[in-house]
Amino acid sequence: MSELPEGFVTASHIILFEESETSRCDVCASELSPAGEMEESHDLPGRGLLVWSRGAERRYQEPPLCASCAVAIGVTALQRWETEEDEG
Repeated sequence: MSELPEGFVTASHIILFEESETSRCDVCASELSPAGEMEESHDLPGRGLLVWSRGAERRYQEPPLCASCAVAIGVTALQRWETEEDEG
């Protein structure tokens, strides 16, 4: 068996279905605070909304986001909305 190059990682499909005890941000992978600790830190995690369709079927996914990523995505979306309205 040959050696894998340094920095090369392999995983099976099992990791996709693995239950994790800690929740992580879908963008930056930082660990999110448990529900009881959120009140103390003032970093309220958010959720994204991904919607896609295939034919008549619609799928929705709400990935968890840390406070920083949620704000960054929200502000970027608002800026793009404003730019589109100004252009036409």
